[in-house]
Amino acid sequence: MATIISPLPVLLPESARLGVMSLQHTDDAIVIVAHANGDTASCPVCGTSSCHVHSQYGRTLRDLPWQGAVVRIDLRTRRFYCRSLVCRRKIFTERLPDLTVSYGRQTNRHRDVLKRIGYALGGEAGFRLASQLAVDSSPDTILRVLKQDTCPAVVPNVKVLGVDDWAWRKGQRYGTILVDLERHQPIDLLPDREAETLEKWLKAHPEVEVISRDRAGAYAEGARQGAPAAMQVADRFHILCNLTQALRKLVERVAGVLRRAQVSEPPPPPTPDCVNAQANSLDTPTPASDPVKLNRHQRQSQHRRERRKERYEAVRAAYQRGVTQRAISQEFGLSRRTVRRFLQATEFPEQAPRRRRTGLEPYREYLEKRWAEGCHNATRLWRELRQQGYTGQQSRVKEFLQPWRVPLPKQPSRHRKLPGARLLAFWLTKPATQRTSEEQQWVQAVTTENSEVAAAEHMAQAFRDLFRDRKADGLDPWLNNAQASGIPELQGFAAGIQRDHDAVVAGIEEVWSNGQVEGQVHRLKLLKRQMYGRSGFRLLRRRVLPFKAGTESQPPHSP
Repeated sequence: MATIISPLPVLLPESARLGVMSLQHTDDAIVIVAHANGDTASCPVCGTSSCHVHSQYGRTLRDLPWQGAVVRIDLRTRRFYCRSLVCRRKIFTERLPDLTVSYGRQTNRHRDVLKRIGYALGGEAGFRLASQLAVDSSPDTILRVLKQDTCPAVVPNVKVLGVDDWAWRKGQRYGTILVDLERHQPIDLLPDREAETLEKWLKAHPEVEVISRDRAGAYAEGARQGAPAAMQVADRFHILCNLTQALRKLVERVAGVLRRAQVSEPPPPPTPDCVNAQANSLDTPTPASDPVKLNRHQRQSQHRRERRKERYEAVRAAYQRGVTQRAISQEFGLSRRTVRRFLQATEFPEQAPRRRRTGLEPYREYLEKRWAEGCHNATRLWRELRQQGYTGQQSRVKEFLQPWRVPLPKQPSRHRKLPGARLLAFWLTKPATQRTSEEQQWVQAVTTENSEVAAAEHMAQAFRDLFRDRKADGLDPWLNNAQASGIPELQGFAAGIQRDHDAVVAGIEEVWSNGQVEGQVHRLKLLKRQMYGRSGFRLLRRRVLPFKAGTESQPPHSP
């Protein structure tokens, strides 16, 4: 153990008022023994200077590491009498604001480092990094430093504001994120997505000139009340999403008619000659009277379909008896959206088939070669593919090889099942030049089968052209055509656009959108999930907003 009595001012930030008594090195830390050497101290309440010492006591402060070793400061400080007759404080402790805060157990520079680590990584990950850097701390301490610190981000004079909501808990609790679109950074978080909250914030920042938002009515009302002179811009992405939702409702309503639309399935993938020969030799005609045998998974799927159909019929029967949609939703435990979808459908809405991607297409040539050589063992082939870099499961290889084992029944023509309503609506709003051949075939099939879908597809493409060509003067004629089309879904969509007419026109003409706001929401979700279960709104807001160096928090009161 080494002891140094000479002063070491470079070790302490407030060397003018502190003196170093000794420096001790132990196995796990370096301990600096220091004392306050000022003659007087000022009362924190009345500011009166006093030189009358009451007593002394010791405090241990954590400081930044030195050459990879933990450093602690054993501080000897004093209590003074306050001789002011009008002061309510009779005894006070001398303050060392450059070294630490009141009741602090770490130096200011140590706290600042923890604040930076916590801002970047959070509690647990920040603790792991701090441990490697020999910064003495704990996950709870890092989170506590962030919570105690006042938000350092000062909201600048923002002219172009992006507004969007984010889910604290999806379907139950939401907040609002505000982004400066010119500086590309978030400037504030609001605890909810109510119109009154946004209105209050905008009234406190009258410099806002442009507000980019989604189609939410609460944001439109809040922006209208809080910043009546600001120009509202409806986000183009959300407008096109609303159009897709309208077409989805149309597809669900006429699903029974569209189910007759058929698209020929492409020819099966080529199989080795030996497989075809084996299939031809084993191909025996199956009597038409024999019932089709279902495996366990097919029986379970059929049972689930029967239960869904019974629920569908029960919902429609309850509605015919005069039960309201809200009561039906509570009785069957369904969302009101599902109830409306059941009531609008003319036939039982089937579920879209699941499309599973195996990732085996790059290895098809190798599998065909090995199959032709006589290797029909899926486990062995899976092990060989693993050596070539395949990361999938063995069951995927078995499913991929199954059509090669059982010969497909010979049919004059085969047709694929109608895709889901959401996917089909997306294809209808997608530009024709961007559709794949399969998507184009389905669009042609359903538009040929139903005139309403054909008219809706034509109007959807015309609506997209307004945004692509920036032709705001064509919006009113399009709205008139939509109202005269006789399609209820497009009429409802047009009515919503008419209510938000000025913001939609600005969305067509202006360059501002909520694209970067969606990116900030994605970043917010990553931070929220890093702190899952240990994050409150204040801590999340602290980490989302940009960090400003040199802003040290002060305690709300001095002891």
